[in-house]
Amino acid sequence: MAKEMFIYEIENGMQFRLIEKRINPYETTMQHLKTLDLYEILHDCGIIISAKIGKKGIKRLRDRGMKLFFKKGNIEEALINVIKEEGIDGL
Repeated sequence: MAKEMFIYEIENGMQFRLIEKRINPYETTMQHLKTLDLYEILHDCGIIISAKIGKKGIKRLRDRGMKLFFKKGNIEEALINVIKEEGIDGL
């Protein structure tokens, strides 16, 4: 249900930079298999940070190799937490 998706690149351990903002054309739709439509928008990403994703959507995204993290609040704090949790040293 997000209006926009922000794509970040992780560089040199704890640094990240905004690459682009993608508009979600499916924001207000409730169609069956909506997650697969969103996957087409995000298929070039390795990690998704979201406040909420439906149960079936979680499985569909994980089946396609996406790592999912559920964080609310400030995106910069969420990015730092995910980098720490995953021990990411650049992707």
